[in-house]
Amino acid sequence: MISNALFRALRRCPISFCYLLLAALFYLPLLLGLRTFPDGDFTHHFLPFSLFQQEALRNGQLPLWNPHTYSGHPFLADTQAAVYYPISNLLLLLTLPWEGPGARLYWLQVEALIHLALAGWFTFLLVRTLTGNRWAAFVAGCAFAFSGYLTGYPPLQLAVLRTAIWLPLLLWALWHAMHEPTKWRWWIGAALIYATMFLAGHPQTFLHGSYGMGAWLLWLFFRRGGTGSDDENASVTDTPHDDHRFQNAPARLVGLIAFCALALVLSAGQLLPSLEFTQLSVRANVTYDYVSGGFPLQDTWQLLLPGVLTQFSPLYIGVIGLGLAIVGSAGRRPVALFFALLTLLFLLLSYGQNGFLYPLFYRFAPGWQLFRGQERAAFVVALSLSVLAGLGAAALPHLSYRRRRLLAVFLAVLISGGVYAFGVFWQLLGQSAVNQWVYLAIAIGTILLALVLVVTMVLPGWDRRREILLTAALLVNLFVVNLGTNLSDFGPVRKTILAPEMVVLQDAVATQAQNGQDLPGRVYNEFRVYEDYAMRLGVEDVWGSSPLRLARYAALFDNFPLDRMWRLTGVETVLTWRRELFGPSTLLAEFSQATDTTYLHALSVSAATTNPRAWFVSTLRPGSDEAVLTALADHTIDLDKVAFLPPETLSAATTLRTGEQMVLLRRLSPQALQIHARSAQEGMLVVSENWMPGWRIDSFTCLSPSPPCTRTTSGDELPLLTPLRTNGTFLGIVIPPGEMTFTLRYRPMSVYLGLTISGATVLLLLIVCFWRWRRRVTR
Repeated sequence: MISNALFRALRRCPISFCYLLLAALFYLPLLLGLRTFPDGDFTHHFLPFSLFQQEALRNGQLPLWNPHTYSGHPFLADTQAAVYYPISNLLLLLTLPWEGPGARLYWLQVEALIHLALAGWFTFLLVRTLTGNRWAAFVAGCAFAFSGYLTGYPPLQLAVLRTAIWLPLLLWALWHAMHEPTKWRWWIGAALIYATMFLAGHPQTFLHGSYGMGAWLLWLFFRRGGTGSDDENASVTDTPHDDHRFQNAPARLVGLIAFCALALVLSAGQLLPSLEFTQLSVRANVTYDYVSGGFPLQDTWQLLLPGVLTQFSPLYIGVIGLGLAIVGSAGRRPVALFFALLTLLFLLLSYGQNGFLYPLFYRFAPGWQLFRGQERAAFVVALSLSVLAGLGAAALPHLSYRRRRLLAVFLAVLISGGVYAFGVFWQLLGQSAVNQWVYLAIAIGTILLALVLVVTMVLPGWDRRREILLTAALLVNLFVVNLGTNLSDFGPVRKTILAPEMVVLQDAVATQAQNGQDLPGRVYNEFRVYEDYAMRLGVEDVWGSSPLRLARYAALFDNFPLDRMWRLTGVETVLTWRRELFGPSTLLAEFSQATDTTYLHALSVSAATTNPRAWFVSTLRPGSDEAVLTALADHTIDLDKVAFLPPETLSAATTLRTGEQMVLLRRLSPQALQIHARSAQEGMLVVSENWMPGWRIDSFTCLSPSPPCTRTTSGDELPLLTPLRTNGTFLGIVIPPGEMTFTLRYRPMSVYLGLTISGATVLLLLIVCFWRWRRRVTR
């Protein structure tokens, strides 16, 4: 009676709401504001990014350029910013009334909770389509949503979570598109999902999902069988005489081409600027040793035993889930073989250089040479195992009693043997991450859960009470194991209180502005506070935490003289562990800590600025990137007088006539600098802001009629008022004689071209949808 009532209630309740309720229960301390995610990428990287985007939204601006990190950083082109991601933008709009870092941290955690619920719902849709069984689909969704992977480090690295959840929905849409290739709504829906997956902001997870999607499309195209459910007990089944591999092949090919083209143009707004940035970034040339890291082979044990080797257990979907996945793999559905092979493929790839498969993919497969941390391929493993668990749950009621008993015995031997083997060969030898008592608790819990599964399988018959028992056991297992993985003390408000050194640093930079400096100098934070702190404080730093940064700029931090880097980047304030600096400085404050002391220095020792943000030079020299980097590090070269340009811009050394010169800088917005300059002669102005192809000059006003703001000589001179790449990675502008004011603005063509393509495509889709709706209403 109770079980029937529960099932009726479940069928009446929207499944999406069930997953949202479970996710809220899982993250209840976060939802109540009692706890937060621990310090790390979530609080120190994605929170500042979100705050910066929120501020841009309040000001009605597109966040193109971030002046607070890396001496200027193309914010929108950095894929992890996810500027166009619809879910985060919708939540950002809905929560705009709540101001402050604490409120933004809270709502960002709610976003992670929502993504967890969506992961379960999307997996439910896929498995329900494959099996026609709601209970099996619900189990699969729970296994994936609360797996060790999705509840592990992806919430802390929010871009990974945002991207990973879309794969099951994409596979679901493509299943329908391949079975109904003439119904264009499925191809269009799949393209929208695929584009959203790209806009979510983690290219590596998108790459893994793309390879999984490609394998899925190949299997759907060449599989034997009819359309509809892949349930081996359904009315439509695979038979040797029912070969649909090449039915509607032309329609499928046309649909696939349209799907790829539509996904490409929908992603253009993010794709074009990101490609432009990536070609100039440190990821354009990385080594095998840098990208080939992955799981140690011994981490495979955490498929069965969570937390015995590392803090996170990304391969873990629960003992019940693993047992059901093994049952599903032993089934007769062709789709079970596909997901079993997909599990094996991505498990081998997740080992990186510790396995044999990744070196082959690194050499021959596009994209695998760009990203480090191959263990992130585990997200496809977790999804595939969850789908197999759903297939196993759907098969259990229909298996013969004899076959169920054989599988139950196999699972009992496999799980108990695995627990025993790890205890003997790892735990007793002290090679695990837990003590004997903790391992004993994990081992007993694992065996008890396996016993629940085995008993439900060996008892004759089948009823809904067993389904409820298995579902409850799966959820309890995953909740107990993963619940406390990402919970830290304190609520969002207390978590976002500024450290004392950050408060004093903010005041010191503000004092520079009050002392008449046109644009305050930059800060050099020598690992005393987290890297993206400057976005919180509104100051400008020379470093940050994004894995994407300009390669020529990053070279200034690789065995490069620190004082020369400070000069080039306009550093005026230093937060460091050093009690004494190299040159003249003033100690502003010191902060005693448990292990060491942090010192705050000002490099300006008088009213004059030691390291200006912009200056005129009298000598220009050509040089390759390597030669320029060597020359910039040479203390015999006066950076106040000499600047270097690429050989394709300047063919020979040039000496400029000098005279009275003056320059003032003011930041109008994150992506715009107002420059007021006066020069008696034509000169080269160097601005310590990172160069990118999108910098433009606009709003030019000549304030001095004599001499005029025009070129007074002719020949092969450098172009006037055109931002040039100078000193390897910074901006240089040839200034005509006279006094003038102009704006240096970052407006990359790649952004506007991409937005035009994507916007026109969305508009066209809306028009088509509206036209079809009107036709249907008319009929």
